[in-house]
Amino acid sequence: MSEVILGLYAEGSTDYDFLPSVIRRTTEQVLVQHDRNEMDATVLVIQLTKSQEEGRAESIFQAARDAYGYHALVVHSDADDPRPDKAKVERIEPGFKRVQETKEEVCKNLVPIIPVQAIEAWILADYELLLAEIGTKMKADELGIPTKAGQVESISKPKRRLEDTVRKAYASRSKRQRKADIDFLYEPMGEKIRLERLKELSSYLQFVDDLTATLRTLNLIK
Repeated sequence: MSEVILGLYAEGSTDYDFLPSVIRRTTEQVLVQHDRNEMDATVLVIQLTKSQEEGRAESIFQAARDAYGYHALVVHSDADDPRPDKAKVERIEPGFKRVQETKEEVCKNLVPIIPVQAIEAWILADYELLLAEIGTKMKADELGIPTKAGQVESISKPKRRLEDTVRKAYASRSKRQRKADIDFLYEPMGEKIRLERLKELSSYLQFVDDLTATLRTLNLIK
């Protein structure tokens, strides 16, 4: 069975817990939709040392160098804004330009992934799974979670909303325990979150479009 190898350069440690499974599952779904059922996907994380991080554009370049030989490199940046285009122009495109212009051995197939506001908005999109992972019998409206996935992109601070959700669900626990509980949510949410719920988010659909275009460029799908 052939395999698509993708690198992931993300912003923070919890992003590396959540995103690899989402990217792998999305890639395999796209492959199946294009009759490439025989192909699997693997996502390898790329984490730079402090000495390699010399500004965002240079960091993307270093990640692309580390991803040389991979089919593509996914570069994550939270929008921190209702407009993902702003983050793309300021935090993604300069690094992509640097990679395309070099003659060094780097991965030049780059795919942006830019959640509106923050990655926690994607986690909130599947409220039923989130409540199950938290292990609470409280209702979504009691915890301040939208039941319609598309509404999460209008939350200005989704990370704070996630923190508030855990705080309410675990009111009897200490602040330190609640912080640990939040950190342990990212990996199982990434493994189990329903892609159909994510497809109600404009930022996820944009990622799927960009990923699909890259797989076509690589002649992995028609």
